[in-house]
Amino acid sequence: MTTGRPEDSSQATPDFEEGIKKDVAEIKFLIHDLRVENFFNEILHYHVTLNTDLEIYNIDQARVLHEADVQELKSKLGALRRAFLDYSNAVKSFSPDRTVLLLGRRYVDIINDACHLILSPLWGRSDQVLSFLPEEARSVRSRRHYRNCISWLYGVHLRIAAFREESNSPDAQEEFDIAEDIRDFTQDVVRGYVVEKSEARVELLLERMDPAVIAGRRPRFRRMYFNLVMNAVDAMRGRKAGAVRVSTVVEGERVALHVCDDGVGMPPEKIGQLLAERHTLDGDLHSLGFVFVRQTVAEFGGELSIDSALDDGTTITLRLPYLKGKVVRPDPAYLSKYRLPEKYRTVALEPDTARVSSARVPKGGAEAAARPPAPVPAPRLAPAAGADKAEARAYGGILFEAYRKSRAQFPGCIFAMAVTEDDRVEMFTHKPYERDFNISHEDLSPMYFQATYRGRIEEDELKAPVVILKPPQSASEYFDFKEIAEAGRGPERFARMVRDEGIRIARKLVATGLDPQIQVHLGSAQQFFPATPQFHGTASFPLELLAGQRLSAEAG
Repeated sequence: MTTGRPEDSSQATPDFEEGIKKDVAEIKFLIHDLRVENFFNEILHYHVTLNTDLEIYNIDQARVLHEADVQELKSKLGALRRAFLDYSNAVKSFSPDRTVLLLGRRYVDIINDACHLILSPLWGRSDQVLSFLPEEARSVRSRRHYRNCISWLYGVHLRIAAFREESNSPDAQEEFDIAEDIRDFTQDVVRGYVVEKSEARVELLLERMDPAVIAGRRPRFRRMYFNLVMNAVDAMRGRKAGAVRVSTVVEGERVALHVCDDGVGMPPEKIGQLLAERHTLDGDLHSLGFVFVRQTVAEFGGELSIDSALDDGTTITLRLPYLKGKVVRPDPAYLSKYRLPEKYRTVALEPDTARVSSARVPKGGAEAAARPPAPVPAPRLAPAAGADKAEARAYGGILFEAYRKSRAQFPGCIFAMAVTEDDRVEMFTHKPYERDFNISHEDLSPMYFQATYRGRIEEDELKAPVVILKPPQSASEYFDFKEIAEAGRGPERFARMVRDEGIRIARKLVATGLDPQIQVHLGSAQQFFPATPQFHGTASFPLELLAGQRLSAEAG
């Protein structure tokens, strides 16, 4: 394990402290953060699909009106691509600062205009148009993905507005609760990015969230936090399953923000590069995120450290001064301007305090004890149902058959499963991937998707089937689901029960028809199977290896 030295908050990159160099750096930082191209392409693809559906089902009047909207979007996105090409060429060719600044601002203006067009209730009219189509239409089945993209673009629109206001008032300071702001911004913006960017492979978990009031430029803090999450998601690019864990922990005079990932990790030389000073950003398009993070940490008077090793994930820690004893109320004016409307907001993320001890917090971190998890009432699910007793026993065969018969371009099957300590299946639900339909575990079992093991069977790069298995997300909901009394709950029991249940599920799938040699990617493996290095990293392993692990009751 390698820990990077804390970054000295008194240092600043001398090349862009003030004047036009600073303005160029700021527009580069913003463009690097927006990440809009793929989302715009998804919006266009959806509307083209919608127009095709209107043609297929002979809804001609709506199709003619919608076709005009699609052409308007194509024109806007064409201008967007040209603007980005002009900007990127200017940066890479070391054009004068004023040229880069002009082209960067023009590109941001066109992004903002495209967002404004797409978000206008007078454009697209997809909700009204969809009412004419049957449920089996491709655009109807993919509307959830479309709405995720719309929510993301609304967040982009708000972030550009915040950037412009910040540019007009560069010395404006706010006092805000770091934990509350992270919850709010994660729900509005960050979670949607993680879901779409990782194709729902990566989970974003808010764990222990100690309240602490910090002072500074809130839009800049949010952009810094977003950069840390983006880097964590990028580090898990090759993984089939993984998690980003975020926590805020009060440590004496400072509050520590930890962002932990299960990614590929970094060697010492890479850590040194990230923490080193940059004397120029000329010609740079891609390595801007961490420069911005370092600058923002310095602005907030904090320190930055990196704890990482190859194939062992990364924890990035920011230790910031906070206002002891200070309590602030949410600012209604800020929320009205920079919070997504309710119809665009995602499902709220609640902190999972019982899991804080399992986060990869560097030594000397969490000084305060974790608070006990708040119970989340949930009705008990009925035992697994099937057409008959034979089908109810053939869980592994049912899943593989659903994968094999999937009609999607990339075949697959999604499932959720729970097995009791006496080896009884108490929950089993599944659904094959459908053509052009993006389904998530939240759709499959909305009440229990954080409380049970979730999985997918799909093709790997060699077209061979592979199982992606994810443990429960929430300790409190898991304990509720298992009907564990409050007095008997705790992080150690959570880790033990989840580990054992993963083994029992693997055994059950093998015993009911799933090939024991099918390859598996296991999420959060380091947390629940720390002594089994074969489960860590990006490499897969056969299902029988998981099934062959000893249960806690079998140990010794």
